Amino acid sequence: MDRSNATERLATLEQRLGDHESRCEERLGEIKATVGSTLRAVEGLKTRAWGVAAALLAWALAQLWSENAHHFERLDREQSVVTRSFAAHPASSRIVAGQSGEGPSMKGLRG
Repeated sequence: MDRSNATERLATLEQRLGDHESRCEERLGEIKATVGSTLRAVEGLKTRAWGVAAALLAWALAQLWSENAHHFERLDREQSVVTRSFAAHPASSRIVAGQSGEGPSMKGLRG
């Protein structure tokens, strides 16, 4: 009887071991599927992050371009005001150019 009892216990242990191995294989398959899904999600996030970075860079460049355009428009307006002012007063343009015709000459002071 002892022998049949040991045989039954051995058969039970082999059955439990087989069940355990099959459960482990199922879990390993689920883990691999989850890891694959997670890796695909991370790659998708990387792609989106690069897209967001490119969009932010484009936005920053557009801001710089816009600011430069405003700056150049302001300079153009100031230049046109100065040009109109010199056109309205020809004597002032001669003074700026050094052709006033008045006062001492600066030629002798230069070495």
